[in-house]
Amino acid sequence: MRTIAVIGLDLAGVPENPSGFALLSDGQIETCLLYSDAEIIEQCMQIRPKVVAIDAPLSFPKQGGLRSADRQLIERGLRVFPPIFAGMKKLTARGMRLARKLRSRGLEVIEIHPRTSGIVLFGSSERTKWILKLRRQGWRLKFGKSEHEIDAAVAALTGMFWVKKKVEEVGDKREGTIFIPRGLLKTCV
Repeated sequence: MRTIAVIGLDLAGVPENPSGFALLSDGQIETCLLYSDAEIIEQCMQIRPKVVAIDAPLSFPKQGGLRSADRQLIERGLRVFPPIFAGMKKLTARGMRLARKLRSRGLEVIEIHPRTSGIVLFGSSERTKWILKLRRQGWRLKFGKSEHEIDAAVAALTGMFWVKKKVEEVGDKREGTIFIPRGLLKTCV
């Protein structure tokens, strides 16, 4: 019997490019690459996780180029791209559409930022260090070497922090929020 299941998704801007998909459950993280919204929705509905944590903006700014959440992360010295930035417009629109479809099917969906989560959880923005620290802490990892899969795994970890109410919500509800972990990884497992 599975305990809590959480999905992390590193969403691509267009379905022709791979999206990283991660399932975190029972001390294990399994990943794969998916493409279409239909594939992603089907996997989410089969698993019915506690939360789907998506690495993509799930809203546009109400005015200007940045949302409050983006500004707050930038003020902390973290690098985020504005949702209206050239390549980000498609990603934001797709993220909003996918989140709406998942929510309409009864799933909880949150926005995360894996690089920020990686810095908080592992003290580094380097993906190789994330993997090394996960393995050292005893996580069973089943995934390829794609950066999309690694980001999806960190998205799933952030989702687990959300489930355990160990997150900070950055931004405002009117414009959209980003969830980031509070504490080190070992405080959540």
